[in-house]
Amino acid sequence: MAKRMQYTMRDVARVSGVSISTVSAVVNNKGIVSPELTAEVQKAIKAMGFSPHSGARGLRSGRTHILGLVVPDITNPFFVEALRGVEDEAIKHGFEVMVCNSNDQPELELRHLKALFAQRVDGVLLATSDSYAARHTPIHDGPPVVFIDCTPLNVSVNCVVTDNFDAAYRAMRYLIDLGHQRIAVISGRVVHSTSLHRVEGCRKAMQEATLPTIEKSMQQGDSHIESGYRIGLSLLQSLEPPTAIFTMNNRMALGVLRAIREVGTPCPARVSVLSFDDSDWASVLTPSLTTIAQPSYEIGKASVELLRHTIDSTRQQIDVAPREMLLKSNLCIRESTGPAAK
Repeated sequence: MAKRMQYTMRDVARVSGVSISTVSAVVNNKGIVSPELTAEVQKAIKAMGFSPHSGARGLRSGRTHILGLVVPDITNPFFVEALRGVEDEAIKHGFEVMVCNSNDQPELELRHLKALFAQRVDGVLLATSDSYAARHTPIHDGPPVVFIDCTPLNVSVNCVVTDNFDAAYRAMRYLIDLGHQRIAVISGRVVHSTSLHRVEGCRKAMQEATLPTIEKSMQQGDSHIESGYRIGLSLLQSLEPPTAIFTMNNRMALGVLRAIREVGTPCPARVSVLSFDDSDWASVLTPSLTTIAQPSYEIGKASVELLRHTIDSTRQQIDVAPREMLLKSNLCIRESTGPAAK
């Protein structure tokens, strides 16, 4: 395959019959250039497929107009939707987005972060893979950082997250109000702030209802289908199976539903299932899945907005306290939940 010709401003100037400084003024939208000459330069740029080198422009302006996004699992539907929000908001304000997947590995996350810093991105959106390790993330060694979804523990940072405590509390209260007392909770990895806050929300609701402590009913999954299936089988085949199972993401819920089909336990007649994360397929399952719909797209958009303001404040040397944005979720009640069996 032939290598595409890389044109320079000098080439554009030659084709359009103007000076290099005029081309530079048009490309960088600086200086006064007549409409006629601007049209000639833009015509040449389009014909030649010329694209100014963003790195060179960044060195001159101090900005690259590139944002970095690091997520722990790019296949997770939550992050797919959040990325859509990030890109829509970023493009609206003239930014491009570089996406990195840490595969839930803190070491790889740090490597990506350092690489983005070296690329002189204007800012980074980071969904950390380990809330404990993230307390030592060198966020002050580079451009501004805004955390999304999963955040460092006991550290004040700029972040945009679901109000996970409130969401889990309301979901657990809903199950309790249906008469459920044997409620199993399948959490995500406990190194994630999201899982920890959701567990605390469940704990509060269970304490208010004087149910057994959550430690007696909680099992830890890993946010993947297989762990939901494995734990679901164990719960359903126990001597005293739960009448409701609350999973901390929809992929583990799929595993639980698979286990329910294999064991032959009717849902929701004998066991109800409720899950964090909504999706298109949740409403077409049989039974359709009751979910907590997180505002993932809105989290993506809001995180870019917060990052833009943080970038501007940093450039103007304005000291602004870290801001935590908590977004509300919605409980979508469908067929997979019902009154506890008598």
